[in-house]
Amino acid sequence: MENSEPPIDTASYSEWKGWTQPGVFGRPEPGDTAYYTRELRDVPRPIGDVLEVGFGSGTFLAYCRAQGWRVTGTELSPEQVALARAAGFDARLADLIDELPDESFDLIAAFDVFEHIPERDSVTFLTVLASKLRPTGMILLRYPNADTWLSNPFQHGDPTHVAAIGYHKMQYFAANAGLEIRAYRAPTRRGFRTSLIHGLHLVTAGVLVKIIAGLQKVLYFPGVPLVLSTSNALCVLSPRREPSRS
Repeated sequence: MENSEPPIDTASYSEWKGWTQPGVFGRPEPGDTAYYTRELRDVPRPIGDVLEVGFGSGTFLAYCRAQGWRVTGTELSPEQVALARAAGFDARLADLIDELPDESFDLIAAFDVFEHIPERDSVTFLTVLASKLRPTGMILLRYPNADTWLSNPFQHGDPTHVAAIGYHKMQYFAANAGLEIRAYRAPTRRGFRTSLIHGLHLVTAGVLVKIIAGLQKVLYFPGVPLVLSTSNALCVLSPRREPSRS
């Protein structure tokens, strides 16, 4: 399940995001392949079946297909589902996710989706995703990082964002959904593979904010695995392992 009652019209939202422009759907941007490969470094191989929740412009769907993985996508927007199907993808409306077979995916990815889920529904949302994972599968989430002011333009710049998630809140949601955090970190900075501007940012402002964030963690949050250096956080979850019995 995703938030089944979008607060605004899905067609206008897709247009605002630029997803409906001709030739945009499923077309990787410069640096996307390196970016996704880096972000999946905590996900064990082999990967056979992938579910992307909230596939948006379809770039991750296209990445998965290029890797030879079987990929299914869900979206709130009927317009985006139609575009994905026209491009040959297995795409479904978000409220049909419950119909997917349980324990059938090695990876479930949700880029910039979790912040759209009302917090009262967060545990249910993660529980549904967990039911679709194989026992060794992983869930990968990326969302605005509520532990730092750097996320403010992204968190508050989208009228459909209804949840602000930091590390401790994520830990609570995961535990109550029968999941555990396997990795919690800053997303990969795209750098020169994407553009000159991104590359210059990586080696200037990116370095500076990393130093400042490191000092803040030492001074104010020692021993807490917060992300303070990036506007987004990336979280990898797996089914909670039961303690072994001697």
